[in-house]
Amino acid sequence: MQKKTMYIDEQTGEIVGQKSRYVGNRFDPEKGYLFRNQAGGFSQFYDVPFPPEMTDIEIGRMTRLAKKMWGKTNMIGYRGNGGVKPYDIDGIARIIGLGRRQTYSFIKKMIDLGVMAKVKIESHGKIDYQYYINPLYYNSSNRISLNLYLIFRRQLDPYIPAWAQKRFIEQTGGR
Repeated sequence: MQKKTMYIDEQTGEIVGQKSRYVGNRFDPEKGYLFRNQAGGFSQFYDVPFPPEMTDIEIGRMTRLAKKMWGKTNMIGYRGNGGVKPYDIDGIARIIGLGRRQTYSFIKKMIDLGVMAKVKIESHGKIDYQYYINPLYYNSSNRISLNLYLIFRRQLDPYIPAWAQKRFIEQTGGR
């Protein structure tokens, strides 16, 4: 199937340009139905096992959190008043169905295992914390951003080629 875009001068009605691009069929008899191709989601990698210290219940809780990753950032967040907001401990507790104290223990364990990271953000004299999920386990994009690389560098380096690591470091000015 092709999608054709035409650029028309509104004053004269003249077609001033056009372009075509191939768009896959929504249904292909051999491949099946293209289901929610514009929806958000996450990827997991078969060759990256969860840490052996994680229980199946904890993997389930992390999967619930992964469904709350904002856009392509891997930050656990939501659209709130005035933009994107990170979930706080109480919000995370609601998502995973635990009390506050149990949630602190769970998050600490995930951070210690390198499955999550807690990032302190200081803005306008206010301190916020953002929680990120390691893209090795749940990735909201098909790319690793500089931000995610820097947050999870120790865990990512064994999976990222040296030339890409070098490019990330160059972006930081060599730090």
